[in-house]
Amino acid sequence: MSYVTSMVRLLRLDFSQVKQMPMTHIQYICIAHVAILGLIYGCTAAFLAHGMLFEQAVDTTSFSFSKIIIAGIPVAFLMHAGTSLFIWVFLKAMGGNANFMTAYFFIGVAAISLWPLAPFIALLQTQAAGPAVPVAAVFPAVYALAVNAKMLQHVFALSFTKMVIALSAAIVYMGCFLYLWV
Repeated sequence: MSYVTSMVRLLRLDFSQVKQMPMTHIQYICIAHVAILGLIYGCTAAFLAHGMLFEQAVDTTSFSFSKIIIAGIPVAFLMHAGTSLFIWVFLKAMGGNANFMTAYFFIGVAAISLWPLAPFIALLQTQAAGPAVPVAAVFPAVYALAVNAKMLQHVFALSFTKMVIALSAAIVYMGCFLYLWV
């Protein structure tokens, strides 16, 4: 039961090996996956910022790019914690049997499915995207949602119907929250 085979199974929506891993491994994998997600997001944002800063004649030293790249990591952890909390509340309300830290760590493990989506999010946020970017982002977003939903259903031991209701409510709530925040 190696890391690579477990993650390949996870990405194929088979969570049998991930659930059997010791919690200490799950914690380290969670931290690594969320940190790498932040680095992917930060690198994309730094690459896009280079063009935007260059057009505005702003000093584009390598130091400022490293700040942008490193800033992606705390952003990823902050979004991960908030998302985990909101999802845990709604899944617990539907009768889920996992505690918050278990949900937090397993959502972090499933963050590997968000890696292909991170560049699209950075593109959409910087408004450097053309009309094809939102269309291209649909597939990675749906795939990441499927992996996370199946992982949560497996961890919380919920039926498909309860899972869809709870996840739909959480997504609507988070969407409204982010809309009001921006």
